Amino acid sequence: MVLFIGLMLFLGWVGMKRTKSSDDFATARSSYGPFTIALVIAAGISSGSTFMGMPGLAYSMGAPSLWYPLLYPIATVIGMLFVAKAIKKYGDQFGTRTIPEFIGERFNSDFLRIVLTIISALLIFYVVSQFVAAATMFQTMMGVNYELGLLLTAVVLAVYVFMGGSHSDVMTDAIQGLLMLVTAIVVVICFVGSVGVDGGFTDMIAKISEENPTGGFDRLFLPGDITYGAFWMVALLFIAHLPFAVLPHLGNKFMAVKSGQNLKKLIMYCTIFATILPLMSLGGMLGVAVVGSDADIVPDQIIPVLFSEIFPPVVAAFFAIAVLSAVMSTSDGLIVSLTQLLANDLYRKTIVPRLNISKERAERNELLISRYSTFVVIVVAVIMAWTPPEFLSVFMWIGIGGIVSATGGPLVVGALWKRATKPAAVASLIAGTVTYWTVYLPFGFNYSNPFGAAGIGVLVGMAVMYIVTVATTKSQAQDQRSQTA
Repeated sequence: MVLFIGLMLFLGWVGMKRTKSSDDFATARSSYGPFTIALVIAAGISSGSTFMGMPGLAYSMGAPSLWYPLLYPIATVIGMLFVAKAIKKYGDQFGTRTIPEFIGERFNSDFLRIVLTIISALLIFYVVSQFVAAATMFQTMMGVNYELGLLLTAVVLAVYVFMGGSHSDVMTDAIQGLLMLVTAIVVVICFVGSVGVDGGFTDMIAKISEENPTGGFDRLFLPGDITYGAFWMVALLFIAHLPFAVLPHLGNKFMAVKSGQNLKKLIMYCTIFATILPLMSLGGMLGVAVVGSDADIVPDQIIPVLFSEIFPPVVAAFFAIAVLSAVMSTSDGLIVSLTQLLANDLYRKTIVPRLNISKERAERNELLISRYSTFVVIVVAVIMAWTPPEFLSVFMWIGIGGIVSATGGPLVVGALWKRATKPAAVASLIAGTVTYWTVYLPFGFNYSNPFGAAGIGVLVGMAVMYIVTVATTKSQAQDQRSQTA
């Protein structure tokens, strides 16, 4: 653990040496190859939720919850195919640094940029879930008090993100991504080999069904469950993840790749890595057979508990580092993205043009805001994480659902369709956002299925984007014909 934390702090120092401007802090623009950035993106996608939350769902709910880790990498990569080229192109040509800024430039709309900046603040829920995962790992694997583990995580992240911003984010995440890949592959091997279970693979499957009769591998769905109860609900989970790759902490990584010509390799590597990492969920199923379904643990603790059961302490500690890597690889990118909402989207793009601040002073102030707002984000996250939620995967999607519902139309449809108009983007953002919160809060997804509510929000946003674009382009064509006549 000491060696790992020391390496992260050292890479933070290296990142600081590479950070000469606010743009370096925000994007590390065109600095890294496709393999490195693919590791970074895959690690960012596969957060503490993937390494602890999803196995926790599998341990608690059984095989039907495996729809989540099986489908979300596919949807995420498909969404990446839609938007990666456009984000890289705009970033290189116009110097855009964030997803709200990209959408604002794409549709020439300050309104879209400012509203998306405000909505993107919901990423704090995502940060909180990562902090909870890290503190839970410290508590379960090392006997460290939950609150102390939370503070240790916060301090390490604060130091290296403060120093190097996106450069530190990329370098640390690449190392963390490698550790995560090794761990996920080991978990798959342990599952296939039924490690820790008396008997072979068939006996393990039988024991899982015995321990959790409604969650055995003979069940595709959980009747009555609002997330995995039917095919259409699972389909909403898939749709909700289509815009996932353009969440602010992931979308800005396309700007860090050296060239737009590297994007095909980047997406190929991402597909491989992002498909392997969610197989960590099989550890939750193995945990049912090894630990038992009635063990006195919180479901999200199953991976560290499983490691403690089946591995010697030294090996278990190494894999605990990989779980911490999953947490930090997402947290640092989220923290950088949240700082840029203040430094770039509000200060540089909104305040500076209105106050006639000199370029040199604005650049200096932006870098200062970027660095010091790191502490603001982390303090807020620690306060929110002090009392942990029941399920990390569900909690983090409270915020993500609001963001993907707002951006599904403007980003996915807007990136694919050059005819897409500004009025359509505004209408889509409003419709997707209102739909998500209307479905999620009053109508019932009982606060425990933001995935389904987000899927509906994304569908509505995309539909509105298409309909309003067609209507506005027809109206403009009619006006032009009238003027000509």
